[in-house]
Amino acid sequence: MQDIIRRAIELGRPTGFITFDQLSELCPIEVEPEDIEALMAALSDAGIDIVESE
Repeated sequence: MQDIIRRAIELGRPTGFITFDQLSELCPIEVEPEDIEALMAALSDAGIDIVESE
């Protein structure tokens, strides 16, 4: 999961956001709820919003 978080932050850092589609591409089909919470917290801490579309 750490690799997914790192890549999500790398994707979102230049624009300040990441789309749900981009997150879907990064995440495996089965993700545990606590993994999603960790991802959301890491993105929030990095100042990256999750948006519907660009």
